[in-house]
Amino acid sequence: MRREDDGVEKRADGADRPRETLRERKRRETREAIERAAISLVDELGYEGVTVAMICDRAVVSQGTFFNYFPTKDAAIVGIPAAPLDVDAVRAAYDSQASSTPFSVTLALFLEVVRALDRASDIAAMRWRLVSQTPALMRLFLDGTFGFVADFRDLLAEYLAACPDRRACPHELTAAEEADLIVAEALAAAKFALTRATGREEGNLPDNEEVGRIVRKIVG
Repeated sequence: MRREDDGVEKRADGADRPRETLRERKRRETREAIERAAISLVDELGYEGVTVAMICDRAVVSQGTFFNYFPTKDAAIVGIPAAPLDVDAVRAAYDSQASSTPFSVTLALFLEVVRALDRASDIAAMRWRLVSQTPALMRLFLDGTFGFVADFRDLLAEYLAACPDRRACPHELTAAEEADLIVAEALAAAKFALTRATGREEGNLPDNEEVGRIVRKIVG
């Protein structure tokens, strides 16, 4: 049985997290109030009809407070972009999966990003429902989620140049061109997985094998 003072509590998805301080709880509650206000207003009025001032009025915060938490209206609506690219983790993934193609490793890494998204909280449920019904917001959501792709493409190009034995088309393409194609195909597949999940009643993401199988059927 968990002790009352063990310093951890359960997240919405059942995982443990460190117990919040009063300051941390107030910051979380303010952030969530802004997100709920932004999402509900867009649901009611449409994206173009909502301003930062309107979000602040509904959340009962100042515009200064809003910008302490979110850089733009879009960030409050569709979520803050993912954390910066972990270069060492990406290189380690390619090195440790030498028997897999760079495309397979890239797709697996992108799907990890998708699976790491918050889908358990009530705010996440509101957001997923909204973006699944609004193509323009889905594009914003996907762009934010995969905002690291340009850096990832450069990293893969450097890796392929340094490891020519991992390349599929060393005579036909430069390392940068090959990286462009790999990342473009893996990104499209990962976005498909995320879009497919928003269209499923249970919200389940297709697994790596399912996504890879579909890609192989399409590209041969």
